[in-house]
Amino acid sequence: MPGQANSLAGVLGDLRTNHYHGGLDIRTQQREGLAVHAAAEGYVYRVAVQGTGYGNVIYLRHPNGLTTVYGHLQKFGGKLGDYVRQEQYKKQSFTIDLYPEPGQFTYKKGEVMALSGNTGGSGGPHLHFEIRDSQNNYLNPLFFGFREIRDNTPPTFLNLALRPMTIESRVNGRFNRQAYKPVRQSNGSYRIPQTIRATGQVGLELHAYDLMSGTGFRYGLHCIEVKLDGREVFVYNMEKFPSLSTRDYNNLIDYRTEQETGTRFYKLYNPDGNIFDIFKTDNYQGKLQINDTLTHEVSIKIFDSFENWSQLSFSIRGESTGEAVQPATTETSPQYIQADAQDNILKVTAQGYRSPEPFANYYTERRRVQEEPAYFDNGSAVFLTDLRNYLPDSVQVGGRITPLSYKASIAPGKAATYDSDRWTIKFDTTSLFDTLHLAIRQNLNTLTINEPVIPLRHYIQVTYRPDGPVINKERTQVYRYNRGGYSFLGGTWQDDRVTFSTRELGTFILQTDTTPPSVNLVEHSRRQIRAYISDGMSGIDSFRALVNGEWVLMNYEYKTRYIWSEKLDESQPFEGELVLEVKDKAGNSTILRTEIAEPVVRKAPTRKRRR
Repeated sequence: MPGQANSLAGVLGDLRTNHYHGGLDIRTQQREGLAVHAAAEGYVYRVAVQGTGYGNVIYLRHPNGLTTVYGHLQKFGGKLGDYVRQEQYKKQSFTIDLYPEPGQFTYKKGEVMALSGNTGGSGGPHLHFEIRDSQNNYLNPLFFGFREIRDNTPPTFLNLALRPMTIESRVNGRFNRQAYKPVRQSNGSYRIPQTIRATGQVGLELHAYDLMSGTGFRYGLHCIEVKLDGREVFVYNMEKFPSLSTRDYNNLIDYRTEQETGTRFYKLYNPDGNIFDIFKTDNYQGKLQINDTLTHEVSIKIFDSFENWSQLSFSIRGESTGEAVQPATTETSPQYIQADAQDNILKVTAQGYRSPEPFANYYTERRRVQEEPAYFDNGSAVFLTDLRNYLPDSVQVGGRITPLSYKASIAPGKAATYDSDRWTIKFDTTSLFDTLHLAIRQNLNTLTINEPVIPLRHYIQVTYRPDGPVINKERTQVYRYNRGGYSFLGGTWQDDRVTFSTRELGTFILQTDTTPPSVNLVEHSRRQIRAYISDGMSGIDSFRALVNGEWVLMNYEYKTRYIWSEKLDESQPFEGELVLEVKDKAGNSTILRTEIAEPVVRKAPTRKRRR
């Protein structure tokens, strides 16, 4: 209730999958059905029902130009609820997005608009609350006077990573991202005990979170300040950000580490391709410049929205790169060759390689390029190549050859098409954050495009010709394989080629789904229709219920796979034949036909009294 002490499960700027969290998650004690009040006077600008995302959501526009958003609602109140249900019946659709006339539904400050719930993509009952400005930017609601929330707990440092940013850069003599565990001092500050050695341009990445008094949740940071020798080089400030650019978040965290480990690190520098206005940096975009052999002091200060803060300090000493070649008297072929690209730099590691004159041969269509090792590391020769100079299709070290499969370099910000006799990949102006050095491999019906650790800003369109047989094209479509699981992408066939769109890179495979969805009818009475629906492969695409040929609204909770009816007129009983059809994304359907029947109520057996 307004005015009563409460706590939050999320704040503006929490690091979530593919996006910053856009507002506050207000806890409802794991309950649904609590009254949701208008934050201020306004009219309903938009109201929607979604199977995922915000679920049932209200957008309330106010006289000052701001908009408040209320998500994951259980149900809309009064006339607004009647209006939404009538429109659902008119359009014969559960999901709906409506823009009522201004002033059609108005609320005064504190007036009840709806009941809290757990609809859409929520992870439990709560109210998602946002404040947006007239440009549709998310604003920090905690700056608008939430007296119900109290917090005096400072944020916490977990890990700090340093990443070489150019081909000449090193951290502790290596072209490796290296992570360190801060140690909390007796005065509450944090420090990395050892002095870190580095040279060239280095980027900092931070794993940290905020805490709040009385909760066990972890929250995003409001502000981060970085200083080098007392000079400010980087500031992150989460006061607002555009609601339509949330996927740009993938460029502002260490996406590779998030994909590989699930841990999210803030980038403490402004990366190429960023359009978010949430950083203040120096002339080097916040990247540290270590171009001498002196010892430098770095401090990082993190804040929450209540001005609680913590500080981390460490020392970084400059050093020269030293000799790259490690002499050897005999030739030893590498045990294996590992190739890994970081932005424009290709790093090739040849484990166990030794030679009096060590080198790697890079092959392109027209030439061979020979490179010396950049350095040796624990028995491995490490070669560094700038992919902006040339794109190799393979590399040879000693007696081993490894395919690299680079095809073309695709620049961001412009439409481009890579076309060959086997593959066509189309990029629009919004597809990329930065230059993509396109690498393609195909094995029968499986296509791999680069690696899943490279983020895309928006969709690319892919067309390819499978090498293996495809017997049932009507039910055969594209799935993305990642981390042991498959996600449906779809696709359309034209002759022997399939075309699909994706917002992620990685491995794509054709799968055939001929199994229809399952439907478990729980109740089909005069009062209500309830069922559980599921599909084990492509996923549920649509569902539709008819009673005596008349369309019936079925609500859907995808987290539990549960559907249930909601009548347009509650006084009218269901009578006659029920037809329930459920389709999956591969085009399979299950149609259930039955007569409306009252549920059988079994009486509990009576027990005879003993005398």
